[in-house]
Amino acid sequence: MEFTETVVALFRLLALCATLLILLRLHLPLWLTICGGCVEVATFSGISPASWPSIIFGVLTNANFLLLCLMVFLTMLLSSVQDATGQSKKLVTGLEKHLRRPRIRLVLFPALVGLLPMPGGALFSCPMIRAAADGMEISENRKAIINYWFRHIWETAWPLYPGYALICALMQIPLTLFWRYTFPLVFLAFGVGWFFYLRDLDTSKTASWSEEPAPETEDKAGSDPGESSLWNVLLNALPIVITLAGAAVFGLLFDLFFPKLPGQTAFSVSLALAVLTALRQGRDATLVKLCKLAFNKSAARMLLLLFALFVFKDTIRIAGIVDAFSHIEANYLVIVLTFIVVPLLSGILTGIMVGFVGMCFPILIGILHATPALQEHALPLVILATIAGNCGQMLSPVHVCLVVTMEYFGTSLTGMYRRLATPVSLMMLGGSLWVLCLQLSGARF
Repeated sequence: MEFTETVVALFRLLALCATLLILLRLHLPLWLTICGGCVEVATFSGISPASWPSIIFGVLTNANFLLLCLMVFLTMLLSSVQDATGQSKKLVTGLEKHLRRPRIRLVLFPALVGLLPMPGGALFSCPMIRAAADGMEISENRKAIINYWFRHIWETAWPLYPGYALICALMQIPLTLFWRYTFPLVFLAFGVGWFFYLRDLDTSKTASWSEEPAPETEDKAGSDPGESSLWNVLLNALPIVITLAGAAVFGLLFDLFFPKLPGQTAFSVSLALAVLTALRQGRDATLVKLCKLAFNKSAARMLLLLFALFVFKDTIRIAGIVDAFSHIEANYLVIVLTFIVVPLLSGILTGIMVGFVGMCFPILIGILHATPALQEHALPLVILATIAGNCGQMLSPVHVCLVVTMEYFGTSLTGMYRRLATPVSLMMLGGSLWVLCLQLSGARF
């Protein structure tokens, strides 16, 4: 009987996911789609409309929600400032002159661009890949897949991505704690990409980088040799360095002197310092545009999405639709499949990390909270869901990076899928083995 209740509950959750996917296919904004899911849950669970004000008030006074909004806002502001000042472009193009190994150049440029969570950011590194491959016998299809793959090697372990921060906020854990268990996935993604896309490249016919610089990669900062020195080039990465180093330093200080502060406070402070640094480096040109950079439609949509997600999470909890999973001791396989299939499908349909996290993680975390027997398995299951969702978004035909990369290099979706299928499958398999290692080692949040 308990098994039947669990399966019925699983189908109810899948029906909810299906509703969300249908609304997405109708091209509704993601935040409005999540609101539609809230309405469905409330309607079929008997939640009174009189309860909505208290739910909304609870979200608006939630410290984790407010800190997450601040973090996401500062992250988007940092990305916008670095783009407006040309710091991102100067960093990537400036490093070209200091690199001689062709394979390293092919990897470095999309990987550097991937450090900043820009939708469609793969388009920025496309000309860099073309220039780096100058003189090499490499097809446009190969250039496209290298650009797309290495642009996304960080996504399962990079705290600047809003989706990654959202997972930590929903789980109420520090970013540094989650990163401790996910950073090996970056090496896995790098290794898989190198083996399939770079290992067999013939670089013997590559022209010397200093002989004939590609026009797309000329340093736009000026002809002053000092501008293109390695030190000056690396200074453009200073805001990112401050973000990461500051998070570690402030995290230790806050743990020692202010242990009751929410776990995301240190990262918010370091992000604020990084934004100030980027503004200082950009000086007057950026300050004039600051209001436009800080307050725009993208920021408003993201904050609306975060609000809708937290309301969705609380609505699921109040509705009790995951209570049937409280007898999961004998049905762990069903839960494992749920933590793979639901985020995988969400990733394919949304094509963005914050999308699949927002769609399915409130449901998955609701299952964890409603099931005492799963508490000791929470860390492996959350990481498994993150891996599955990331694999789904890598295969998504609506993934903006995939679309712009195909358009730039003139490749087809079928051709990209042929080159993605095996590596993505290995990522899922390798990630699952890593999750199994965590499970066997007793890793816990």
